[in-house]
Amino acid sequence: MAHHGWVVELDPKGLTPDSLKSPFGRLFAARDHEYDSLGISFLAGALGPMQESSLAGLPAPSPAKPANPAGFTFLGQFVDHDMTEFRVVGDDLKLIESNPVIAKRQRVLEDVRRPEGTISVTTTNGRTGKLDLDSVYGLLGTAQPDLFDAGGNFRLHNDEDIMRGAAFKNSRLIADPRNDENKLIAQIHILFEKLHNTIHATKSGAPSEIGPSGPIFLETKAQVVAAYQRIVLHDYVPRIVRAEQIDAVLEKLEEGETRYQAMNARNRHLLRELGLDQLDIDATVAVPVEFSHAVFRLGHSQLRNGYLLRSGQPGVPLFETNLGGNDLRGNKPLNPGGGGTNFLVQWRHFFKLVSTNPQPGNAIDGNLPNSIFRLPPPAIGEPPVSLAERNIRRGVDFGLPSGQIAAAEFSTTYGFIDPTPLSILFPDPIFQPKAEVLERAANLQWETPLWYYILKEAGAYTAGPQLGTVGGLVVAETLIGSIVEARLAQKRLEDPVGFNEEAETARIVGDIRTERSTLNPDGHDIGSGPLSFSTNPSDHANIFTMSQLIRYVGAN
Repeated sequence: MAHHGWVVELDPKGLTPDSLKSPFGRLFAARDHEYDSLGISFLAGALGPMQESSLAGLPAPSPAKPANPAGFTFLGQFVDHDMTEFRVVGDDLKLIESNPVIAKRQRVLEDVRRPEGTISVTTTNGRTGKLDLDSVYGLLGTAQPDLFDAGGNFRLHNDEDIMRGAAFKNSRLIADPRNDENKLIAQIHILFEKLHNTIHATKSGAPSEIGPSGPIFLETKAQVVAAYQRIVLHDYVPRIVRAEQIDAVLEKLEEGETRYQAMNARNRHLLRELGLDQLDIDATVAVPVEFSHAVFRLGHSQLRNGYLLRSGQPGVPLFETNLGGNDLRGNKPLNPGGGGTNFLVQWRHFFKLVSTNPQPGNAIDGNLPNSIFRLPPPAIGEPPVSLAERNIRRGVDFGLPSGQIAAAEFSTTYGFIDPTPLSILFPDPIFQPKAEVLERAANLQWETPLWYYILKEAGAYTAGPQLGTVGGLVVAETLIGSIVEARLAQKRLEDPVGFNEEAETARIVGDIRTERSTLNPDGHDIGSGPLSFSTNPSDHANIFTMSQLIRYVGAN
């Protein structure tokens, strides 16, 4: 079974010499922060100030912050898997199967000196970074033929689970095994496979046309990807990024002034120096390490210790080492039968499908559920066992900026951003009883790790469930920027002679603004209008929310 950090490639040589055509990049210059190791363990390990149970009897760290419906926690993780997957590239541009080792400095393409077009060992991304569902259809956007039948439909077991058994690689038929590490992410993955099958069932043609990679198949794939991007733009992003930050990023995208666009320009220049094919360079979308290795790990704060999957059944724990796998860990049948627990979800408990509200996730606020402070196998293969501690150490390994530096750097683009004060980052009621944290690692106060910073920044914003300013800008630049880049790449392929990047960017941003204005994306779950939970779309082009996707494919 693959570790969480990497996926075994079907044919690693198949990507050579294009291993770097989907790089990681940087929004901000690399930094070398050093922290006392024990201080990091005190901060982010078990029974530390980030663990919910350790706060018992202490004042709440901030006023109550609203939370999003629980399904969006796992949609976020699905999006993360669709955008990022760690790879290591060797001196000869061959892929090396490797998990990122804790406490080893990681370098991306921008960090590595390239005398005479050579390159030393670095990390790269196993995903296209374009929000194009390559985690569903096949790695780096190439359809994986065994996922489909001759008619171009995803092969599913009883139309409810992925196919499993010794006949399949990793004992399961799925493009990205990480999407089966959790039973809820697996079922979001299956929703998009069902969307493909539902749309494709309306079409006909010769086997060469409707089968995998045929023109009708590719048309269906494009329609599924378009629906997915609309969901991310209009149902997911507004739930975690405030409207004013979305609007600010759209303005800077139109002007070509985001840090995300500058990062992509730098990486394309480097790929030209390495001699990659111009078509590959034009299609390259880099993913910021600040997003992948810090900010978009916001979902770890949204996790609950357990979830109600079905009415009339007890809740199911996220991790429980004493239940013999009777928890939400994946790589097992969703509905085993024979008296086993039925893990097939009723989606009304996760997304709003009826008038009653679904169960909420936890708020993004830096107070994490007990379960993640002792991760069981196969979620990890080596210590530390605390996911929070792993996140902070991973940020150090990748040379991420502190939250304060990110706020200062973003201020040059978006206007002055007040840094989050110490009273929010390290509030006395919580940290006085945990004085060993700042005694051991005092520089946490002025070099606050980015992941921790954006969680505490979010917790201080209590008017809604969204992130604070720094976290919101990183997410908006990356997710909206990746969709803009994907649409630019498609237009460039369609009309390479008449392509004008500045004009096309303005058109794409204008379309997004029009959709936002028409759909009122910041007024979710209101009971009426295009984004209503009760809207039952008759056409895939009218899918803008997860609720609409679920209704369209006939899930419950």
